[in-house]
Amino acid sequence: MEKLFEIAARLDEMQTNLSKLSWVQYTSGYDFGIEKAYKEINDFLEDKNNYELVSEYMKRDLDPVNRRRVEIFYNTIRSYHLSDELNELNEKIQKKTNELSMILNTFRFKLDGKEVSSVELTQILSNEDNRELRKKAYFARNQINQPLVEGGFIDLINMRKEYATLYGDKDFVEYSLKQNELSPTIFNNWENELKPYIDKLNSKRQEYARKFLNGDEMMPWDEDYIMAKIAPIQNRTVDMSNYYETLRKFFLNFGLDLDKFNITYDIFSRKNKSEWGYNFPIKDGVDSRILANVKNKYHEYKVLLHETGHGIHSFLLKPEEILLNQGVSGIIAEGIANLFGGFLYDEMFYRNFFDKSVELQLKELAEYNKLNYLRFIGSIFFDHELYRNEINSLQDIENLYFKVFEDLFGDKPFDDAPPFAYRIHYTTHPIYMHNYFMGDVTCEMIRKVFCKKYGVNSVTEKPKEFGDFLINEVINPSGLYKYEELFQRISGEEFSLKWYLE
Repeated sequence: MEKLFEIAARLDEMQTNLSKLSWVQYTSGYDFGIEKAYKEINDFLEDKNNYELVSEYMKRDLDPVNRRRVEIFYNTIRSYHLSDELNELNEKIQKKTNELSMILNTFRFKLDGKEVSSVELTQILSNEDNRELRKKAYFARNQINQPLVEGGFIDLINMRKEYATLYGDKDFVEYSLKQNELSPTIFNNWENELKPYIDKLNSKRQEYARKFLNGDEMMPWDEDYIMAKIAPIQNRTVDMSNYYETLRKFFLNFGLDLDKFNITYDIFSRKNKSEWGYNFPIKDGVDSRILANVKNKYHEYKVLLHETGHGIHSFLLKPEEILLNQGVSGIIAEGIANLFGGFLYDEMFYRNFFDKSVELQLKELAEYNKLNYLRFIGSIFFDHELYRNEINSLQDIENLYFKVFEDLFGDKPFDDAPPFAYRIHYTTHPIYMHNYFMGDVTCEMIRKVFCKKYGVNSVTEKPKEFGDFLINEVINPSGLYKYEELFQRISGEEFSLKWYLE
């Protein structure tokens, strides 16, 4: 296996360099050679000697762990040796994706002719009593739709479709799921599982609309506002200058010491910096970096908890296990991050700022958020439908968006264009958003399995034991198994939305 480990280490060095360049682009807006870094990786993966070496290992009689290592590398390199046409198309896709990510990262919205950040728009949506102003702020986000399409977003979608067809898969959705070692049929029953909960969801939204809006209908520009009404404490101003110590104290509850990890934080907004939140696992167990944008509101700690969960996860992976680390499902990564993000509503975290008088409002908000998060499935399915329908114009995309949300939730189309392009995943990480929701399903499963095993009602009753459980039962074996196998190994059952819904 020594030769295989050597070429895996060389590839890891190149990917580490690409991650560093991406960090610079996302934090400053400068591109210091991302396309060149992609080319270097592509050339390495297209090298026939490397492919023949990996293929030779695939024929060997190996123990289960080494078999898994080889399988992961083979799945990475195989597509680069099917045809020159595929390789050329892959480079075009990477180039166009990088061009569009530059547009997204440097674009700034305007409201009443004044440049505003995403954080400022969120604050308006959350705090503004004037519903028309909230609506205006919501639709400001659609300003990026046209520039992205003019930059070639539809061309990118069509290139991905073409790539999947040339690869031999039914569509780009099937291709992506297979590449992430998921069953192509994993979403087939979601709509049926979801249906019994739609009436409950819509009824709850109507109840809050009557309570806080004096009307019967909650619109997207009302959602943050209503959440702020349910739990006003989430918009309380807090001093985030000491954010690191707050996070460090919290994670120590689980036996996780941030001081032992090399995690870099960049959390305040500035020009040309991406307005989203990210973790860049530059090199597992060595270097992890977190990008966020905060303005001293309590709810902004959620993104810091989430991204720090990613950072800790990357440091709990063994740096020498380059191949097994590549086999860790994005669902597991997002599940762990979401798990820690959810502690925003738990006393274990909020006691850093408030007393127990806020408990009821945060509990109500957590319960509503869990139910309302079902609407995120609309974004997941919209992502899928982009690759299952003919797209020739921005109007086609908007019509498709409305159709997905109408079919799932009974939504009526807006009078204005729906904001969609501001969500960067559609451009840079297609067929990825299911990782967040499936991560939450996984998170619920992990909590329930732990509580049953330890005879507790909450993981906070035995946080250090839960930290050990997370490491030993989830993180350590996460590269050894495909996601659905790992889920069944932990839960004893196949993946199902019931873990989240029931």
